[in-house]
Amino acid sequence: MGFSGYAQLWSDRRLRALFVAAFFARIPALAAPLVLTLYVVEELGGDYKQAGVIAAATTVGAGVGSPWRGRLIDRLGIRRAIVPSIVMIGLLYPVATVATYAWLIPVSFLMGLFLIPIFSIVRLALSVMVTERQRRTAFSADSIVAEASFIIGPAVGALLVTQVSAAAALYAIGACEVIAGLIFWVLDPPTRSVTALDAEEPEATPAATSFVSAPLVFLFLLSGGAMAALFGTDLGVVAELRELDEVSSVGIAYGAWGLSSLVGGLVYGSLSRSIRPTYLLLALGLATIPVGLADGVWSLSLLVIPAGLLCAPTMTAAAEWIAKLVPEARRGEAMGWQGTAYTVGGAVSSPVIGAGIDGVGAWGGFVIGGAIATAIACVALFAQLLPRWRPSPELASIDGARQ
Repeated sequence: MGFSGYAQLWSDRRLRALFVAAFFARIPALAAPLVLTLYVVEELGGDYKQAGVIAAATTVGAGVGSPWRGRLIDRLGIRRAIVPSIVMIGLLYPVATVATYAWLIPVSFLMGLFLIPIFSIVRLALSVMVTERQRRTAFSADSIVAEASFIIGPAVGALLVTQVSAAAALYAIGACEVIAGLIFWVLDPPTRSVTALDAEEPEATPAATSFVSAPLVFLFLLSGGAMAALFGTDLGVVAELRELDEVSSVGIAYGAWGLSSLVGGLVYGSLSRSIRPTYLLLALGLATIPVGLADGVWSLSLLVIPAGLLCAPTMTAAAEWIAKLVPEARRGEAMGWQGTAYTVGGAVSSPVIGAGIDGVGAWGGFVIGGAIATAIACVALFAQLLPRWRPSPELASIDGARQ
């Protein structure tokens, strides 16, 4: 489609409203991990291993909640599915500001469990609002919007923590996430196409058939590996800036990382063919490891660029292939399971990454996160060489299809 595909998407008023809503909704969600990390290490006097446990609790909660909410969206629609999240998020963030570290763990788990599933909602809506020919460009556009939010979210969160307090930042995040949920409740984007609804038998339910396949499991595994690389960079950047006593410069490093990912997503969405997520994850893992060589704010900001260029394409490719493999009636749940794969990848890797940072310094976060992603990509590549795990015809067609 080329870059003109983005103009076609933006000209659609419904898609434009969805992208704008997603942009504002993601800002507080993307600020939350950094704010919680700084809250643990600055105000509670903890270390990065303890911050990693909090991150793991949040991601485990999201991992449990994502398929559940995805199934609710498939069955009930967006409005009824997100009401519990709007209520609970409004309660949990104020509670976090007065919780001890021990109590912060279950509170963080509940934050993840009731996290408003912006990623799943937007990708599910896009999968039915655009044609299959437009899907790669639409998913890439969403990744670009997400990276724009990422550039702003952590920087604003760090500014609130350093200039006011982590408690104030948590209050602000909770309030903004509630507003985001209300925006999507009002917007109520479609999750099923008219043709699918017309063709569906009255007695059929989303639970009636299974959508799981070996290629889909590998895509979930690759999604988890991508999150390990992202967590390694995320925690590593914060740790490096704290070692340099430059936490206030987090906007520079995160901005370079997010802007490069935005550019990567823009270019990937303009391509005429897909790239295997396995190849993209391998490149992402290998590009993350050298970021540990940084010894200053500017060198850190430059070294995160190659890894950043691969972030959005890796996540976009995985979502694109999942949408191709899964029938529409089960796609919300499948997107939820991809969210679980992301969160499991983060939950498993973040304590290890945090322990590595505590043990050897900030560079350990980049090396461990990148190594995990690289190892998973290598396992997937080897598995694809075996006859029983070779990509199905559906995946072969998406890999080689001209848009």
